[in-house]
Amino acid sequence: MPGSNILMEFRREKDLSIETLRGAAIILVVTGHAIGDGPGYGMGLSGDSFLRHFYFTFLYLRMPLFTVISGWVYALRPAYRSTWKVFNLRKARRLLLPMIFVGAIYYVIQYFVPGTNLKNNLQDMWRLFIFPFTIYWYLPSLFLVFLVISLLDSYGKMDSFRNWLVLLAIAVTILIVKTYVVKESDPNYLSYKGAIYLMPFFLAGIGINRFRSFFSNRYLLIILAFSLVVGLAIQQLSWYHVINYNLKKGTGIGLLIGLSGAVLLLNLKWKVRWLIWIGNFAYTIYLFHAFGTAGARIILRAVGINSIAIIFTVSMLMGIALPILLDYLFKPYNFTRLVFLGRACTANSRKTRLNPVL
Repeated sequence: MPGSNILMEFRREKDLSIETLRGAAIILVVTGHAIGDGPGYGMGLSGDSFLRHFYFTFLYLRMPLFTVISGWVYALRPAYRSTWKVFNLRKARRLLLPMIFVGAIYYVIQYFVPGTNLKNNLQDMWRLFIFPFTIYWYLPSLFLVFLVISLLDSYGKMDSFRNWLVLLAIAVTILIVKTYVVKESDPNYLSYKGAIYLMPFFLAGIGINRFRSFFSNRYLLIILAFSLVVGLAIQQLSWYHVINYNLKKGTGIGLLIGLSGAVLLLNLKWKVRWLIWIGNFAYTIYLFHAFGTAGARIILRAVGINSIAIIFTVSMLMGIALPILLDYLFKPYNFTRLVFLGRACTANSRKTRLNPVL
């Protein structure tokens, strides 16, 4: 049967446990953005809300896990000196075109639609090309990571465990220095701050793929599990004001939770069918989930529905279902698949669904 052949090809090309995690990671991302990180974002919940606590609990794991997976997938098909230019042109197409076109549509919708949390002046839309914009900060940041990593990799700087470990240590050091030296108010050109934040996690994903025996070592996993438990305990104690600890994503406990949690999750080798299916749409969901979550929230409140449970549930469902629908609508047409999905202009084929995301 043709369907079984496609499934067999999918399984040969992809690690289904990674696809399971990709699905779980994008659900966490959608959940986080549906809830929002403060009164002026997402559902606008107060600090003592259960959902705000849920958001906080996974704060240091959502994007790190997504990025570790991207690094792991990159290691399957790395860049070489002969392919470096083509590799990064493809990444520019995949990441920067949707950043511009999807970001611009979201920018305009935020401005004109009543009930949106943030509105920016239309004359400032040019900033999309230079500065990070809402959830789309991740795209230019990851592109910068690809530029740096692919250059280093093309010269064999990550072929050995020692070299990789040195680069990871350098990336962590730069992140710590950036966190304490670079001010939040400093211009974030091309989202370079985000690239510095993502770099250690991307490198971790590469390392997990290339040096599997090291990362599957039983004693290392025990140490990481202990570190994760300690990190989560400190995080929760700070939430409930039992201890006074200034949590930051880029240093200390935030970095510890992100790295240890991602390594442990990749070693679990879970395979869940429905998460695998969702993981196959992860990038499209990332690009368009805000249209679904914000749209559902605005419509429900406009018709008088203010139940937190209903708004959250419908926002989550729409944040996943709408992007999947758009994926099916955009993919058959070269223009829409190029500018909205970042895919190459080729004839529509079910086989394109099998290509790795990012």
